[in-house]
Amino acid sequence: MLTDTGLLGTAPVVNVLQASRAPLQRVVDSGLLRCAVPRHLGGNGGGLDDLAHAAGLLQRQDPAAAAVLWAQRLAIEALVQTFNVGLRELWLPEFQMGSRAATLAPGGRELSAEDTGRGWLLSGRFHGVPNLPWEGFSLVAPVRLGDGNAGWVLLRSEEDGLSVHATPETHPHEHESAQASIHLNRVFFREDEWLGEHDLATLLTPVAEALAPCRPRALTTNT
Repeated sequence: MLTDTGLLGTAPVVNVLQASRAPLQRVVDSGLLRCAVPRHLGGNGGGLDDLAHAAGLLQRQDPAAAAVLWAQRLAIEALVQTFNVGLRELWLPEFQMGSRAATLAPGGRELSAEDTGRGWLLSGRFHGVPNLPWEGFSLVAPVRLGDGNAGWVLLRSEEDGLSVHATPETHPHEHESAQASIHLNRVFFREDEWLGEHDLATLLTPVAEALAPCRPRALTTNT
């Protein structure tokens, strides 16, 4: 059990290691999804030092939940930083409550995009990505459009052409965190799912560094 009080101000981190609860729910119960998120956006405030300290504790005690924290919290930060207010208002509460799983595909591998004249069709693969439950999830992913512009999009796993493939060499805690590969084959992209330009990655960097202890093993070794 994580009982290091004071990590989140007056909110102690508790009950993270309840084996009967899924990793995402354990992360929700920890309060870390709201740590270092502005209060006016539904967060608990606090600083990145608090998040970093708690992330290190979580990684040592519950690796599966730590991988989920990395994915869900960075997806939350993408919504905190986006200019797309509509997307933020729609999905941020869902991500913070854990009623919708979310994950982030790290930079270095961008989706390719085909211009159809009526929208874009996205294709590509990401490997070793955590927090992909069968019930559905949202994906924050980098993309390079056919005209050369780069940016980030938010996609739903329910989209046609998006599939999840288990990784044969998955470790036990990776299996629990639903870590797998995502394949996209001509997935339709709507303009209202655009999160931001290429520099969104820079805005995510402080939180990514705070969560470094939780970064999934496969992503650490393959990117």
